[in-house]
Amino acid sequence: MQPFETVTTPADLRMLLPHGAISSIARSLKMSHAAVSKALQKARPSHPAVAEAVRLIKEAGSQNVQHDLNQLTK
Repeated sequence: MQPFETVTTPADLRMLLPHGAISSIARSLKMSHAAVSKALQKARPSHPAVAEAVRLIKEAGSQNVQHDLNQLTK
């Protein structure tokens, strides 16, 4: 087992989504807000909510902004 500091966790997709996107994804997939939020927290690529979130993140460009912010803090 790896030490706690070296264990990598997937980035929380919820942080990269534009405001209101979770509700929009939930409505479009006919899922509850909580189910979409939990799916995004687990970040399993095969889940339709995760796929839609990734599409929205790329469309909004927030992934690039997050990368730029990470570069500034290094």
